[in-house]
Amino acid sequence: MSSCSRTRTKAPRSATSHRKGRFSSSSSATIVADIDDVLTQILSLLPIKTLLRSKRVSKRWLSLITNPDFSNRVIKSNHPLPISGFFLHSPTAIKYSFVSLDDDEDDAINQRTSLSLLLWFTDHSTDMIIIQSTNGLLLCKCACASSNQFNTNYYVYNPTTKQYTLLPHVTTGYITLSLAFDPSESPHYKVFCLRTKSMTSYSFHIEVYSSNEGYWKRLVSVPSSSSSSSPFVEYKETVFWNGAVHCYGPRTRDCISFDINQEEIKILPLPNLDHEEDDEPLPDPNTLRYLDESGGNLYFIEVNDQSSSDLPIYEMERDSSSWFLKYNVDLEPLLAAFPEMIRTEYYTDRRIYTFSVIVFVKEETDAESYIVLHIPNKAVKYNFITKTFKKLCPLVNDAPEDAFYRFQRTFQFIESLANV
Repeated sequence: MSSCSRTRTKAPRSATSHRKGRFSSSSSATIVADIDDVLTQILSLLPIKTLLRSKRVSKRWLSLITNPDFSNRVIKSNHPLPISGFFLHSPTAIKYSFVSLDDDEDDAINQRTSLSLLLWFTDHSTDMIIIQSTNGLLLCKCACASSNQFNTNYYVYNPTTKQYTLLPHVTTGYITLSLAFDPSESPHYKVFCLRTKSMTSYSFHIEVYSSNEGYWKRLVSVPSSSSSSSPFVEYKETVFWNGAVHCYGPRTRDCISFDINQEEIKILPLPNLDHEEDDEPLPDPNTLRYLDESGGNLYFIEVNDQSSSDLPIYEMERDSSSWFLKYNVDLEPLLAAFPEMIRTEYYTDRRIYTFSVIVFVKEETDAESYIVLHIPNKAVKYNFITKTFKKLCPLVNDAPEDAFYRFQRTFQFIESLANV
């Protein structure tokens, strides 16, 4: 054998390193980063907050994350998305406090709240008003001047991505607007409008705007049903749940339910709470009342006795057939920890409790579920099963003292990549 045949060429350092696996992880990462399908699969597993930060990594990552197909995939696979916080409407002015519910936020309570909200997404100088929140999207309105006239503009806004769209003109004569959006069913949203020719008219009809069509369409007329115990003009508050828009008001004993897909109208009674006689007066508008969706379920709270430390929470059956008592929250632990909640009613001298319901959150287990209450000067998160609580943030109460115990508008904030 010749000498040259016995000569071995020394492998380059890079090749040796590859054999030993020193750069195998780096090479794998490069391969993954170069394959869109694999990278998209990995990105879809990240929390939405991380995805938003990841958009700054490169133009390619930005393109992948903002692709509507990717955002729809992430939303659908994680539905229902958790509530990250809420917008609390001031009872005396058009302004909002934002309170975070994220456990990974700074525990310093003054870091959980902000009065500088990202709602000024247009060039209008007038105040932006939140009408409704649904699965990460907000329905908002503002008055704007144009050609010496004031018009009201309506927007669908995603506060997570800062995207918004201006809805086609909504003429006067409407009772209420509502946003319908279920990302587990469709990436498109609809806006529901209950309309009448005049506030004294008993002729109503429903119009719907679809984001995939881009225009308003008249659907059905609303019958003047004798089963509705209140004039339709009182059904100004709305909740979207289980494919239907539910309209109600502070004084209504029932709600109008409109199935968006089936285009059907039903009158659904609210829980009958000590209303034994049909001719009993309607609930006082100052009554503590709450109706909202959480964790895929619809919940209702109403308390007429300010001296009771029990707070009943009702849940609607999935087929909308009836309500049942889901929880009976004991407020005594909170009263002991926050005695400022206890007041004396001036004309009866009885002991009453000062609070408002901000939001009820249904988690995967009952032990994790909680309710957030607005008590004097602060918001408190109360895990009523374990009877533990946490002060979330200070809240300045600029309303009269008796304004606590009443209907109070709050709007859920859910981080979402939904396109508008």
